[in-house]
Amino acid sequence: MVSRKNVRATNPSKLKDLKRRTHFFDLSFNTLSTCALNFSGSLPLWARLLCLITKKYIAMRSTIFLILFFTAVTTFAQDVFKGEHFIEVPGSAQMEIEPNEIFLFIRLREFEENRNKVSLEKLDQDFIQALKAAGVDRKNLTLADAGSQLGKFGRKDKDAFREKSYELKLTSAAELEKFLEKLEPVKVERLDLTRVSHSDLEKFKLDLKIKALQAAQAKAQTLLKSIGAEAGKPLMVRDWDNDPVQPMPVYSNVMYKAAGEIAVNDDAGQDATAFRKIKLKAQLVAQFEIK
Repeated sequence: MVSRKNVRATNPSKLKDLKRRTHFFDLSFNTLSTCALNFSGSLPLWARLLCLITKKYIAMRSTIFLILFFTAVTTFAQDVFKGEHFIEVPGSAQMEIEPNEIFLFIRLREFEENRNKVSLEKLDQDFIQALKAAGVDRKNLTLADAGSQLGKFGRKDKDAFREKSYELKLTSAAELEKFLEKLEPVKVERLDLTRVSHSDLEKFKLDLKIKALQAAQAKAQTLLKSIGAEAGKPLMVRDWDNDPVQPMPVYSNVMYKAAGEIAVNDDAGQDATAFRKIKLKAQLVAQFEIK
């Protein structure tokens, strides 16, 4: 054991080295390990007492932390299971709506007829005239692409075929059929029905979710009533969002070909441009308190 007298007799450099090794002002775990394991035998009595006090302090602080931690976990568990008396039921609702938004993709492309090129400007002019004749608002027509040149490799630009694409929105099957009738003389390169929708689709989906939640509540009330209980306030609602089924026209309502001829399906006793309705469905799971 190194006495206080010997420590004083030590030169300043050795004393500094001893303080650096002991780190007795550092209360960290690493310092405690160094103090207790490596140098406890060579430290003065007062330094070893400091190490012992520090070790007990850190142990006490760890104990207090663990007590507080387990107290918080226990309190949380009690809060979670306090309302364990509940019933969980599914709810669903569905409906069908007529689409009022019909989107068409139309492509015009230059072509040769009797060794003469039919220009894109002429095709575009005929197309706009057909649009007016069908009574379709020009605001519903948007340009998708224009000015592309198509042709065999090595041909001059003046011999290449240009094209232009539109997207057209119509509001009903009747308007679509009238438009197709007026468009028949125009030699379009392609005509696709891309999608159908409804302008109030989000409103319908929200109303459907409300009906699904009401159906879940009614189911919970019925089940609990059979055992002499009743449903209380909702505790949780988990929604499963379902996208509407995109309906396609009955069979193929529009046939298209590069020759520019448009044919409409005309089965006997069936509307050529009839559409199946858009199917909407809402599903959710709800928990209700049991009174």
